[in-house]
Amino acid sequence: MTNETATMKIVVIGGSGLIGSRLVKKLVEQGHEAVPASPNSGVNTLTGEGLAEVLKGAQVVVDVSNSPSFEEEAATDFFKTSTSNLLSYEAAAGVSHHVALSVVGTERLAESGGIGGYFRAKLAQEKLIKESPIPYSIVHATQFFEFVNKIADSGADGNTVRLSQVLIQPIAADDVAAAIGRVATGSPFNGTVAVAGPDQFRLDELVRLTLHALNDPRDVIADSHPRYFGADIDERTLVPGDDARLGETRFEDWLSRSLTAAKNTQPPAVTAAAPTASAALKENEFRTSEVPPGSSKLVGSTAVFNVDGTFCATQSKCTHKQGPLSQGKLEGSTVTCPIHGAQFDVCTGAVLRGPAQDPLLTYQVIVEGEIGRVEADTAAVAKTI
Repeated sequence: MTNETATMKIVVIGGSGLIGSRLVKKLVEQGHEAVPASPNSGVNTLTGEGLAEVLKGAQVVVDVSNSPSFEEEAATDFFKTSTSNLLSYEAAAGVSHHVALSVVGTERLAESGGIGGYFRAKLAQEKLIKESPIPYSIVHATQFFEFVNKIADSGADGNTVRLSQVLIQPIAADDVAAAIGRVATGSPFNGTVAVAGPDQFRLDELVRLTLHALNDPRDVIADSHPRYFGADIDERTLVPGDDARLGETRFEDWLSRSLTAAKNTQPPAVTAAAPTASAALKENEFRTSEVPPGSSKLVGSTAVFNVDGTFCATQSKCTHKQGPLSQGKLEGSTVTCPIHGAQFDVCTGAVLRGPAQDPLLTYQVIVEGEIGRVEADTAAVAKTI
């Protein structure tokens, strides 16, 4: 990133996430007053809480927040409510540039089934931005390197992963943040720019390369039916046009650095009593090391929570509007739904705060060595073997 303008106050909505945290760091290094804004910092774009205060004196707002759910109704509710509130408060505060992060292929994906509903919600967000009187810039990014494992999981079927051979041109999160930073510190262009990585891959090839590097035993099988998270796509749906701005980081270099960093932070290997962490996991299994105390993880159709060393599991979606509980904030045994703020006790399933009225289904968790397993029968806290 180069300093293109004088020092500005730039508010980053979603500033604690994967892209937002990197963007804030780059802007601060450049000398700008970059303010990360999220529910954790007292700013809630769904309710408007904290927006007036954080936007005082801001010249630019960058929105890299994302819906916690891919389901169409929930995603549409999130993007429409959040963006409408944000634009309204920006207008009152005199913000002169609104920057938003979206996805390469949004218009094409919105026409499909599966995850298409999420992209229809993204189009609704973009429409609000374009119709607003505030000058804007929209950045369409290809899929992030950091998301490749989730692509693999989307096509997982036991010990195999079935993926199509369509083209994909992924980009490093650092390069996305750098590109957004350049847009945010420049003049609004009231249009869309695409950013992508320097290299194209076949989707199955990219995932095969990644799993091999991670010593993941699953076999990647090319599927003749081109689908992406349930959406029908063609060969070029996931890649940008020829005018895309390209990042500098190559996937192989990023993967090598990521593996080296992971090795340097791992504790010494411990021999486990039963299934090893390197074994292929079943749909209802998880590695306990991936769910440290105070965190959660989506495991199959359940959400697993680590409550001070005890694992509890519930249904994955809120009983109010189907918000993804594994992405909610966990404090002690209380999880807050990221959509409308309902709260539940993750060990008993009890409703602690509305608008939800129905309790959660809960499940027993069995821990054997380094592997946890969710038993979809009776409610119970974890039993360690």
